[in-house]
Amino acid sequence: MRIALLVLLAGCPQQGDSCEVDNQCNDGTVCSREHICVDPSEVKAVTARWTINNAPASDAACMGLDLHIEFFGRDQESDSLGFEPVPCPAGSFFVDKLPARYDRVGLRFIGDPGGDTALFDQDGVAQLNLAL
Repeated sequence: MRIALLVLLAGCPQQGDSCEVDNQCNDGTVCSREHICVDPSEVKAVTARWTINNAPASDAACMGLDLHIEFFGRDQESDSLGFEPVPCPAGSFFVDKLPARYDRVGLRFIGDPGGDTALFDQDGVAQLNLAL
């Protein structure tokens, strides 16, 4: 009986284990956007907002282009988390459980190496501007 209990407990994700959703985590941990169970104090909600040529993002301003968004941690070369395609006309991108070590965001048109980067403010908001 003891062996069966140990096997059952081994299958439950603990902090640091892989996950897809919160209910796969135990002990009050949450599933971060890196798909790892972490303490809620180790994640934050952030919003990246952008303009195009200093004007609000729109279908016309974006010309049907999609974006690549990337969040950067302490080491920008090896510590990043990206998403694409991000619809340009939306003008914002929200992440609810981003690991707290990510302090800046980069945004660019897919296929374009340029773009803009910004730090998150104390409220978890970063403002970016893309030039066409």
